[in-house]
Amino acid sequence: MQDGDNNNRRRFGPLHKKQDILSLWPKIVEYIGLSEYESKVYLSLINLGTAGARKLSINCDVPRTKVYGTLKKLIDYGLVVEIPGAPKKFSPSKPRESFDAILNLTLEKADDFKEIINRLETLYDKQSDKSGPRKKLVWYLDPEEDIRGKCNEIIRQTQHDLNIITTEDGLEILFNSYHRLLDEMQENGIEIKLHSPLDPKSNPLARELSYIFQIQKVHVRTPILFINSDNKRFLLARLATRGNKIPFLSAMFTEDKELLDLIHLLLLNSHNKILLQAFPLQ
Repeated sequence: MQDGDNNNRRRFGPLHKKQDILSLWPKIVEYIGLSEYESKVYLSLINLGTAGARKLSINCDVPRTKVYGTLKKLIDYGLVVEIPGAPKKFSPSKPRESFDAILNLTLEKADDFKEIINRLETLYDKQSDKSGPRKKLVWYLDPEEDIRGKCNEIIRQTQHDLNIITTEDGLEILFNSYHRLLDEMQENGIEIKLHSPLDPKSNPLARELSYIFQIQKVHVRTPILFINSDNKRFLLARLATRGNKIPFLSAMFTEDKELLDLIHLLLLNSHNKILLQAFPLQ
């Protein structure tokens, strides 16, 4: 802060109220189009009510040599009125009357711009159906803890149906990490279907899970964990080989319905049977 500001504070005491109103000057510059000096002099007059040039200069930190020229411009704009007498004093015009025309014009511009955006959006949607490639949003994860957290989140977001396709290793990961959460979702009425190579008739883990969930034996050799939540969002994770301390190597997730449909083409046929039987990841 400059020495002149410090001197003004010492001479005129606390300036909290003045500083509050003067802090608006950048917005007056932006919205109204006044200069910095014009904004500060005008706001200072609003704060003081009526004042002379010297008092205004001290109150708003505008050099006294600039105050008279600034006041003349404000008078021309209709924002300030000169009070006859000696010494000269000045008073602000009523803000509502001064700025009402600008406010109405701004509102009209905002409505017009909104209509332009609506028209552009309509044209964009219409043309996007005919255009070429479109960008889709897919999130990629590789830290193991992030993948675990996202699995948890997607399972919890389910409101109706949860479909999971995975290998024997993936089913063990689910059982060890999320069995309590899956039990909770089942108790809340969520329909859970597990698809894995484990046969409930011969495998103890699959048999135990079949008491609670719908288990379907399928031939999945690719090391993946696919979680489909309500056909609205999915996670596809790549699993490590058995015995690895970090079971999840990488994963992607999205809430894009068209991408989910594409994944289903890779994993399921029209009879909802697993197609992905080979193609092990290297």
